[in-house]
Amino acid sequence: MSKKKKCCMPMPPPRKELSDNPIKICNEISRLFHGRLREARSIDGVMSQPGARLVLAVLALNDGIIQRKLVEDTHLRAPTVSGILKKMEEEGMVERRSGEDRREFRVYLTEYGRQMDMDGIATIKKHEAEALDGISEKEQEFLMELLVKIRNNLLECEKDMGEGAQ
Repeated sequence: MSKKKKCCMPMPPPRKELSDNPIKICNEISRLFHGRLREARSIDGVMSQPGARLVLAVLALNDGIIQRKLVEDTHLRAPTVSGILKKMEEEGMVERRSGEDRREFRVYLTEYGRQMDMDGIATIKKHEAEALDGISEKEQEFLMELLVKIRNNLLECEKDMGEGAQ
């Protein structure tokens, strides 16, 4: 009998004050999913650093982006992005080249960086398929409608909070 390894962060203990609800279940699903991704990819190096996958994703869509724009698009702090890029460069995932304005660097993915991105996407798709096994297309469409409404409610609250701070 093979023993399956745990692939996620431990779940918080159940509390009577926090009954199961859609948000709690979404959070648990997110923890389980990300735990599976971490284990499946046995991530090490720069990609184990928080924010690195986000930087890689933005670069995959915006090859040759300037570093300042990368900071804006990821919403990470400039020193964080700089540190991630330094490590990505050391690992052969990106290269930085000076642009027209010599003070700004453009960041490009190398072939190795592109392959890392594609490998990550393949892993995500594999685990998505496993998570959705046995759920019909119609059920998935209905679930998406509900989850989009929840996300939009949270985004609206965030927008309202931002306006209230001004």
